[in-house]
Amino acid sequence: MKVYCPYCKKEVGYEIEKRNVKEFKGIEINTYENVAICNECHQDLYVNEIEEKNNERIYELYREKANIISPQDIVALREKYDISQRELTAILGFGKMTINRYERGGVPTKAQSDYIKLLIDNEDKFVEKVKEAYQNGRINDKTYEKVISEELNDNISKEEIQDNIRRYLKFILNRKPDIYNGYKVLDIEKIENIISYIASKVKNLTITSLNKYLWYIDMLSFNQRSVAITGLTYQNQKFGPTIVDKKYDEISLLDDKYVREDIETENGNTTKIKSSGNYDLDKISRDEKEIIDTIIKILKDKTVTEISELSHKEEGWKKTKRFEKISFDYAMNLNIIKNK
Repeated sequence: MKVYCPYCKKEVGYEIEKRNVKEFKGIEINTYENVAICNECHQDLYVNEIEEKNNERIYELYREKANIISPQDIVALREKYDISQRELTAILGFGKMTINRYERGGVPTKAQSDYIKLLIDNEDKFVEKVKEAYQNGRINDKTYEKVISEELNDNISKEEIQDNIRRYLKFILNRKPDIYNGYKVLDIEKIENIISYIASKVKNLTITSLNKYLWYIDMLSFNQRSVAITGLTYQNQKFGPTIVDKKYDEISLLDDKYVREDIETENGNTTKIKSSGNYDLDKISRDEKEIIDTIIKILKDKTVTEISELSHKEEGWKKTKRFEKISFDYAMNLNIIKNK
């Protein structure tokens, strides 16, 4: 069998030389490795098949001597919670391909191995890591729910769940001030109070129309003050401007100031928002409240369809492609205040 020799610059035959390997990563293993030697220049050659067998032999002994976790142990952990390599990597906060590499035979560091073993042996520790990953926005709701069993969920307080949602929203929706959020830093607390206030003034406030209320409020604020109120980013959707990536669903689950009601109708499901009446107007400035009241006055007697049709007449929706973010540049030419 011949391989390419980079020294001779041609394909050559080779002999196998057995060499002792006393240690690997500071651990005594006392084994050997086979090395291909060029028949012509007598330099060491790299032969993939030989190196793979060397690695298998060395890694196996190293795992045994250093008590390093096996690929099968990691696979078993994933299968226990029905999570993918990508999901486990995100939970642990490791590099993108780390778990994939370990499951294919790569050797983790002793510290990483010990840490994964701890999470395998201690379910409570693993659950803590999952909660941390969820709070930091590394995993989504689906992954979180797969790992956190119903029994464990019962032990999580409502306050903790709400805080988790807030952390997730801040991670997903927060961005540096720019033209797509009206040069305003995201303010979840203010958003909750504004929604509760709107719901207290508007009968049958649906989640669809709420998106338009918030968009118009932010746009009018930018029109008058050159800065938005909420810090939210909006995008073009079929029924008008909406909060990006449909994160209004998660926002509607923050029930300290309002409650969400999902109602089944003949035309499908409708989600309504009802105020708990405990909004804090101290969180909203006088100028902001005037803007909010202006939009409420314009929209509160209109149906969901009428509000949607109004938003379709705005340049921000007409000149933006579907799913694209809507620039606050369009706030300078709002039809809704022209026709007021």
